[in-house]
Amino acid sequence: MKASKCRYAAASAVLFSVVALPWAQAQQTTLQLINEYPSTSITAAADLQFAAAVGKQSKGRIEIETLQEKNDPYKGVAQVTAVTEGKTQMGTLFGGILGGKDSLFLLSSLPFAARDFKQAKALYTCAEPALQEHVKALGAHLLYVTPWPPSGIWSVRPLKSVDDVKALKIRTYDATSKSVFERLGAQSVALPYSALAAKLAAGDVNAVLTSGDGGAGRKLWDHLPNFTAVSYSIPLSYTIINAEAWNKLGKDDQAILTSAAQQVAAASWAGVEQRIAANYARMREHKMTLDTTPPEAIMAALKQAGADETKAWLEKNKLSEKDAACLSKAGS
Repeated sequence: MKASKCRYAAASAVLFSVVALPWAQAQQTTLQLINEYPSTSITAAADLQFAAAVGKQSKGRIEIETLQEKNDPYKGVAQVTAVTEGKTQMGTLFGGILGGKDSLFLLSSLPFAARDFKQAKALYTCAEPALQEHVKALGAHLLYVTPWPPSGIWSVRPLKSVDDVKALKIRTYDATSKSVFERLGAQSVALPYSALAAKLAAGDVNAVLTSGDGGAGRKLWDHLPNFTAVSYSIPLSYTIINAEAWNKLGKDDQAILTSAAQQVAAASWAGVEQRIAANYARMREHKMTLDTTPPEAIMAALKQAGADETKAWLEKNKLSEKDAACLSKAGS
């Protein structure tokens, strides 16, 4: 009798394992995360850390498939609709790209809105509830943001005077920065990074507004050997997930993504200043000339144009009292 029970128990165990295997496989979840920047950039590196953290916390049950730079099939503003329309589940999108859909996402990249990372983080933290709601209105859920190092000017020639700035044909990254440089008399065009290489090679662009991080990732030193550290802004990239994809996840899986997102965001804010030194070292290795103390005349002209454009932006984009206060507090 005991032997019979043992045989029955063994057979049941085998049957359970055979039946349970397809069930276990059905619980595997794969989410795509697109990002048009290269893996060496601060945002793409954060995405890789996020994918690893999710995989670890879920014990491999949730896989984040990162599609970066050339592997990202969507470019520029098409990335926003790809996520919100469910063509892909997740995207890490530069604020200037999201700003084309909703101007509130340009808040962090307003010229000279924050002088340092402490102010930049304070501005984001203050405006985060509103940003969450605006992401929701687009049909998505905000997971985390990644700060970029301060934006400077990569150029063919060194910038010694305001006239040198006026001579620029510069790639800018959102409507606000485009207008700022146009106020100074420069030719300005907002381009996604995917379209930049051809413009540089053709000589249609002789300068780029971007961080040392973004420029190093794209090897801009091949065309632009000078960098002027004007610290125009400290922009953000936003990592969002399609609302339907988010809602299909169970609460436990949502908690895993939220925990991993918080972990990565904290690491990004804590490590961004170190990236500046590392970027400068790489730029110097490639024989670039770095001007970390730009001429006062250039800075004065940029700040005046920035203030004028910010005023015009605020008049056009009526912020709530709370969000306006966030901006005032960060810049004070």
